[in-house]
Amino acid sequence: MDKSTIQTSSYALNFGTLLGTASVIFSLMLFFLDAHYQGDTLSSTVPLILSVGFINFGIYEFRKDNDDFMSLSQGLKVGVGIALVSGVIGTIYGIILTEFLDPQFMDKTFEIAKQKMLDANQELSLQDANQAIEMSKKLTTLPIRIAGGLLGSIFIGFFISLIGGLILKKSKPE
Repeated sequence: MDKSTIQTSSYALNFGTLLGTASVIFSLMLFFLDAHYQGDTLSSTVPLILSVGFINFGIYEFRKDNDDFMSLSQGLKVGVGIALVSGVIGTIYGIILTEFLDPQFMDKTFEIAKQKMLDANQELSLQDANQAIEMSKKLTTLPIRIAGGLLGSIFIGFFISLIGGLILKKSKPE
């Protein structure tokens, strides 16, 4: 296939939409099971596994459709693009969750975090824990959550893409 006809953006859009949709479905499953507050290992590992799988599969499909050739920069474009599209979808879902589906989400999350702090450190006073939570609340405004969601997705997507791109890159013979 001619290099000018294959676009990294179409792979980023398609696989990013698939990853974002899969992540939202998993998050909705946690929401309906009332397990979206815990932040346990499973609820943070599954999205990472989904990201690794979809990003690397998107990079692989791009290479396969590009006559089995791909540069590292093309792999990074595809992978980071997938992460960005997925991050936009995930951030929109996060806003819908915290603003409409479960408006008390942030308060409940802070209460759980405060209890975990107090359980982990017996010397921590309730006043100090409350002060730490109040400071954390200042960092959870809507613009900061949006920026954090998008930047976090791009950051993680970059590293996944870098590793996948290095493994899957294949130069055209001269």
